[in-house]
Amino acid sequence: MVSIRLLEEDEKSVRVMLSDTPLAVANALRRFAINEVPTMAVEEILIIENSSSMPNDVLAHRISLIPFISDIDRYVAPEECGCGNRLGCERCAVRFVLRAEAKDEPVTVYSGDMIPEDESTKVKPVSPKIPIVKLAPGQKIEMELYVRVGKGRKHAKWQAAIASLYEPKEKTKGDERVLYVESIGFLPPKRILVEAAKALEKKVSEFEKLFVEGLESSEAEKNL
Repeated sequence: MVSIRLLEEDEKSVRVMLSDTPLAVANALRRFAINEVPTMAVEEILIIENSSSMPNDVLAHRISLIPFISDIDRYVAPEECGCGNRLGCERCAVRFVLRAEAKDEPVTVYSGDMIPEDESTKVKPVSPKIPIVKLAPGQKIEMELYVRVGKGRKHAKWQAAIASLYEPKEKTKGDERVLYVESIGFLPPKRILVEAAKALEKKVSEFEKLFVEGLESSEAEKNL
């Protein structure tokens, strides 16, 4: 019987012992923790003004890689929302505004300078001290940022964690493996494991349904 035992946990990582778990299943759980757990990052950017020395595309790319503490219980992925709006709605997007200007002295713009339109939202950068751009005197930036739900398999900016699977040095059973998951900061590490297991279960159910339908369809064609 498959069993999971918590070995250690802190705010950044979790380590569990998987016993009597096939290698393929354990490795699938590891991959799903990386690629299939929904998180939130900047997806759309409207640049109103940028007089800094950094080009628009480089600035946008840098901002898009900032990880956000994610509220996946409240917000859904764009494909699961019926709003049809490219910039999303209150159900599938969080709007931030970034305004900064250097007057007489150079100014460094940080992730903490991104202000959410909805002050009640739990979504925010994992750290307010991530540097974005440095402005020289007289330079200014102003933009709207739309944070949305996505998965690591679509783009690395949504990658929830790094994960590794290895065999312990001292085994009490023949089929034991340790799964280590370190969160990027989007979600707590234990939540990442739970969401990975949910995603794996969903994929298996979808495959089972398609497999059965395919067999039934083939059988029906033979009887024609």
